[in-house]
Amino acid sequence: MTDIDKNNIEGIIQVLENMINERIPIHLGCHLLSAMYHSGNELVWYDFVEYYGNLSDIPLPMEYESWNKEALKIKLKKLDENKTEVLNMATELLNEIKGS
Repeated sequence: MTDIDKNNIEGIIQVLENMINERIPIHLGCHLLSAMYHSGNELVWYDFVEYYGNLSDIPLPMEYESWNKEALKIKLKKLDENKTEVLNMATELLNEIKGS
């Protein structure tokens, strides 16, 4: 395994663990994983690209204050509706990568 391959794997693991431990929101994690997928990383599942496409209109936490409260509530509901599925998928991929 080359250093580049090892760094790619470590990057994926870091994003997955950050999502699972809720250090980053799932839509940010899907965005990061989608970028890795489009950069040719074959370990990342296309499902994360699809979820990013569905969740890309949701603001990041640092943007919440600039949003209308009702509009934000609708966006966050959409995020919450997808959370379990994305986290389950992230856990499954993490286990696959780590060989569990």
